[in-house]
Amino acid sequence: MMIKGYIVDMDGTILDSMFIWDNIVAMLLQKKGITIDNKLKNTLAPLSIDDALKYIKEKYQLSDTIFELQNKLSKILEYEYLNKAMLKPGAKDFIKNCAAAKKKLCLLTANGRDLTIKILEKNNLLHYFDTIITCDDTKLTKQDSTIYQFAAQSLDLSVNECIVIEDALHAIYSAKKAGFIVWAVADNSNIHDWHKIKEISNASFKNMKSITLS
Repeated sequence: MMIKGYIVDMDGTILDSMFIWDNIVAMLLQKKGITIDNKLKNTLAPLSIDDALKYIKEKYQLSDTIFELQNKLSKILEYEYLNKAMLKPGAKDFIKNCAAAKKKLCLLTANGRDLTIKILEKNNLLHYFDTIITCDDTKLTKQDSTIYQFAAQSLDLSVNECIVIEDALHAIYSAKKAGFIVWAVADNSNIHDWHKIKEISNASFKNMKSITLS
C-alpha cells in the first residue's frame, strides 16, 4: 500500500531539545540559589516532572505551591525552547518535501499544545502540519500504542498508509506494536538505546537529511 502520510515526533526527532528536559528541574532550583549534585540528578532522572517538583518541594522545604512551581517551570521551558532549541539537520527540508509530495503530516508530541504551536510558528512550520496532537489533547501517552492509531485516524489514514518517525525506544516499541512502519532518528538522548532501536525499527537515520520519502 502506498505511504500517504507521516506521524512525526518533535523533541529529539525534528528538534534538538532533549537537553532541556535533562536539566529543567536543575534550572528551576538554580533560580532559587540552589545547586544540585549528581546524586540528586540521578534521583530526579526517572521521575515525571510533577513527581520531581513534589520531591524538591519537600526536600528543600520550598514555600511555593506545586501549581506555582509548575508555572515557573513553564516559563523556563518556553524561554529555553524559543531561544536555545534548534531544528535538527534536514528536518525542515523533510517537512517541506512532504508538503511538496502531498503527503499528510501529523506532529505527535508529549509536549504541551501552547508551547508546541509557538515552537512551530518560530520555525515557520505550523502550516505544514495537517494535524497536531499534544499531551494536552489526549490522556494517552507514547507508552500506549493506541496513541499512534489515534494519530493515523486524525489524518484519515490507515496504519498501513503511515510511517512513524521517532527517536525514543519506548515510543518506537509502541508504534511497532500498533503495526506501523517505524523510522528511527539518532539523538544524543538515545545513544545508549541505539543498538536496540536499530534492531526493532524498519530503518534508522543519523539525521533527517538522509531520509528519502516513500
